[in-house]
Amino acid sequence: MRSEIVRQMKAARCISRQDYEQALVHLRAIKKTVGPDPHTLATMAMCYERVGDPQSAIKAAEEALAIDSGHFASLQRLARIHLGLEDYAKAKDFVQRALEHYPAPLPPPPRVYFWLLRLLRVFPRVRRVEQTVRQDLLNPNRNNEQWFGWAQHYLAWYEREFEEKATYTVH
Repeated sequence: MRSEIVRQMKAARCISRQDYEQALVHLRAIKKTVGPDPHTLATMAMCYERVGDPQSAIKAAEEALAIDSGHFASLQRLARIHLGLEDYAKAKDFVQRALEHYPAPLPPPPRVYFWLLRLLRVFPRVRRVEQTVRQDLLNPNRNNEQWFGWAQHYLAWYEREFEEKATYTVH
């Protein structure tokens, strides 16, 4: 168990450095040791996408969905990948499925986190990221809210571009 936690931390560090190839090494080891889980597979899909391997990304995300058919991050990833591949119909399908499994809002964090952040400001590294951490703590749902707005716009665009044109027929 401890080795998996260490591997997860190493993978997270690689991702933060944008070293996705090395992150995949750690994620594959986690998958082999612990077995596949949706979070690890979705993270692998993200890494594969970032290194330019959309087919492996699709395979990893679909494997995550085989375990949890409503895994929101995997549905999001598949929508993004298919959009990048200009497969707009599949992207639309995954956007719609993701919206069906849109996660409930996270509750605000306990106030103690803000006090702790204030105390840790004495460290230069914490001071550099304090504003970002504070924003994340104040709105833990920001990324999902931004994605939700994008998803609504995408579905409206898809309907205008493809579904309206499909209703016109030549006589």
